[in-house]
Amino acid sequence: MKTMVSTLVGNIILVLHTDALPREEEWAKYIRLLSSISEYSNARSLVFTDGGAPSTKQRQQVNAILAGRPGRAVAISHNPLIRGAITALNMFNPLVRSYPPDKLADAYAHLKLTTDEIAAIHQALKGLYAELGVRLKCAPPELQLG
Repeated sequence: MKTMVSTLVGNIILVLHTDALPREEEWAKYIRLLSSISEYSNARSLVFTDGGAPSTKQRQQVNAILAGRPGRAVAISHNPLIRGAITALNMFNPLVRSYPPDKLADAYAHLKLTTDEIAAIHQALKGLYAELGVRLKCAPPELQLG
């Protein structure tokens, strides 16, 4: 079973993550997506996670790519440990936020998503859920697609 799936929707990295550590091949795909973005100042990340998070080594890979450039990112999770960790990261990058699943509209506002981008994300979620093969607890019911 997969633990993490990701795709690029315009300049938005969209990630679905179970409660387990990402497998190396899943993380490698994410790193390829992140590396393919030419303008990080316009890039955004939207992660739905049931509690899984990258390892220290994997976080170091992301930090090496971003090279200190802040990025607008949101983690949607019901898990208080994940939400606490994201809040701590906010001290270093004020553009990173976490939201509970019932505050998805606030998350979209933080990411400055347009109506068209939201529609594209919802469409992409269908494919990601099919690829992941499980439903995440952290996604609101209207996004439990696939």
